[in-house]
Amino acid sequence: MPALSKGRTKVVVLGSHGGQQITRLTGSHLRCGTSLAIEVDGEVTVVDCGCGSVHRLVEAGYDADQVRTVLITHCHADHVAELGSLVGFAWSSGRNGADPDRRLDVHGPTGIADYEAGTKLALRRSIADQEGPLAQVPTFDAFAAWHEIVPPREPVTLIDRPELSVRAVRVQHGAMPSLGFRVATSDVDVAISGDRGAGRDGFAAFAAGADAIVHEVIDRPLVRGVLEGQGTAPSFIDHLVDDHTDAPDVGRVATEAGVALLVLYHLIPANPGIDDQRWIDLVRPTYDGEIVVAHDLQVL
Repeated sequence: MPALSKGRTKVVVLGSHGGQQITRLTGSHLRCGTSLAIEVDGEVTVVDCGCGSVHRLVEAGYDADQVRTVLITHCHADHVAELGSLVGFAWSSGRNGADPDRRLDVHGPTGIADYEAGTKLALRRSIADQEGPLAQVPTFDAFAAWHEIVPPREPVTLIDRPELSVRAVRVQHGAMPSLGFRVATSDVDVAISGDRGAGRDGFAAFAAGADAIVHEVIDRPLVRGVLEGQGTAPSFIDHLVDDHTDAPDVGRVATEAGVALLVLYHLIPANPGIDDQRWIDLVRPTYDGEIVVAHDLQVL
């Protein structure tokens, strides 16, 4: 039975793989890049757009043009790899004007404006053809509204509608401007960490009282050992292990926030040789609530 979805709200894992190494060793042949879908009455909010997330969205039973909101935690490639694809296909999958009032809002931290400009440049010939000879309406600019926010130390409200409320707060992820989100519907209140190093921001307080935390996790000792054995640059190793949250620290955050459910996603590594029970065992000493290890297309 789903541990989080209820009433009019459905929460689906589109991608549970963490990191920018697309290899079999990291589990990329079984898991797509980080992404969640939150549906309320057929309208979908997508949180992050990792590699493979657009196809996972359709596999989960949704059409791209059902997406009304996209929330981006930060602009590392494993979180925005398919953002341009999602926006483009959400626009062009809209039955060519049958619903000319449909819109898409993209919210993200510093860097999203650059991504918007780059997307429009990369797709300019396709956009021109679709808006011209193919008569696609609304226009691309009228369809997608991009909202960039400097990550705030105190929570701010991005969306406040009866069916969907979204708040955001700064999380610490090295030098990368990054956001954590709290998404609430009439049925569910969930805090989403994005990528963050442990203990250097206010995310635990931000998440206090939520129904659940969806939190990234890294097996820090394992990852450090493997990368050092591969001769990986020390600067990259330090970023990976210091700017992500080790399993015991994830448990501490969930305990401090007082949530009954902790969902582990953005697994580093997502190697299939690491089973769910190992992740649970790594977190259990610091958290005694329910733990779910995310898998692609899982209904939470």
